[in-house]
Amino acid sequence: MQYKILSRSALKWIALITMLIDHIGAIIGSTVFESWQLGWLYDTLRTIGRVSFPIFAFFIAEGWFYTHSKKKYLFTLLIFAIITQPIYYFALNINLFDLNILFTFLLAICVFYFIDLIKQDKSLSFVYITLIIALAVLVFVLDALGITVNYGLYGVFLPVVFYIFYHANWRYSKLVMFLIVAIMMILDWLTRFLFVSQITFNAFIDLFPLLSIPLLLLYNGQKGRYSPKWLFYIFYPAHILIIFLFTLLI
Repeated sequence: MQYKILSRSALKWIALITMLIDHIGAIIGSTVFESWQLGWLYDTLRTIGRVSFPIFAFFIAEGWFYTHSKKKYLFTLLIFAIITQPIYYFALNINLFDLNILFTFLLAICVFYFIDLIKQDKSLSFVYITLIIALAVLVFVLDALGITVNYGLYGVFLPVVFYIFYHANWRYSKLVMFLIVAIMMILDWLTRFLFVSQITFNAFIDLFPLLSIPLLLLYNGQKGRYSPKWLFYIFYPAHILIIFLFTLLI
């Protein structure tokens, strides 16, 4: 359709740039902006960065559909998740067991795999649905043990919603998909909002992923140009490392 003007490449670049902006705020902001009395800049950068995650979640689902080797896709994510983790830990000065976003996507892919098995053999649906529920419980257990999955259940199951509806051919499938996605984003925000003791702008930052929905609605399904295959995998640990090294110099 005419209004669908954003290619896969364009959306990925939007996600990469907004992620970069977010991490500049997260890494530099925690050490520099406050001392420079630029708290407003920290809020602005983190707000812009909220747009990136849902777009990446969408393309993780799409990538599972179109990859020539699902094992290679899974293995690549795992390798870069492991490479990124020590960089992520030192750069963001977080708990040792706060896992980076690639581990969240790996858990989502496990759910993709169970869904594929259900499609292949519906007689075992109960078994695979039980495994999906067990995986959801695992996220809670890990959190209780101090091992934090980035974005929690929202992060794991947002790509799953995209995956389930990606090839749905009934008339209003895309509308229902984005409605569910919007509800998930709002529920995630409400969960976080309940733990905010003071009503500030910071309390509303986690509503801004909703801005990714109109961008995804503009996706035309075309590859586009200037989107190297390995860009995201390399960019993720590399940009965090570069920002961190920069903070050591200022």
